[in-house]
Amino acid sequence: QAAACQPQVSFLLCCHPPDPMTLAQPSAQHSKPAHQRMAAVALIAASAVLLLFDMQAPPQVPGLPSAFVGSTGGSMRSPAQSPVVMQARHAADRKKRRNAPVVKRPWVEPTVPEELVQQAKKEGFRLRPQYNNMKVGYVVSDANQKTRTVLVEFFRFNAKYGAYYKQSSKLHYHDEYEVSKLGDVVIVAPWQKMTKQKSWRLVEVMKKNIAPTHV
Repeated sequence: QAAACQPQVSFLLCCHPPDPMTLAQPSAQHSKPAHQRMAAVALIAASAVLLLFDMQAPPQVPGLPSAFVGSTGGSMRSPAQSPVVMQARHAADRKKRRNAPVVKRPWVEPTVPEELVQQAKKEGFRLRPQYNNMKVGYVVSDANQKTRTVLVEFFRFNAKYGAYYKQSSKLHYHDEYEVSKLGDVVIVAPWQKMTKQKSWRLVEVMKKNIAPTHV
């Protein structure tokens, strides 16, 4: 029978030539399982890698959410770092600083080295210490005790008109020994706030007034 069927098969092949689409179907059927096999191999490899990392991670603490897997302790922050403890500690520190005794350090007048003073004296001028934001003005009032009023004049530039204009301000300064008098040219510098308006002090009397103040 097999021998009898062989001529029919050959005859059919001869009478009906093979269709190219029918020949391509078996190859497509074999290619689809190959992609599936590759996907399965990749999935198995990824599972193995995840299993390896899971074996290396520390054991999960019972009752800990899954977001905190891998933490070493029972909680993410120690009891000493809890917000309540930290707030109480800061409050105690603030109270300690507030109740601490105030250390009043005496004022130390800045001085210039003696060799520089002597060298400047030989050259015909005198050195004075430099103060931050010191100002030069003339005394306009010496009515109060140990308090003087100085008028400081300065220039400012107006960008719109391109010109300088003069401005002035009055400052109250402390004169412990009352060496400055009305009309003197003085140097004042910022100091600790003594009253509501007085936060400057006398540095030096640059020029004494020799003109009569009252006629």
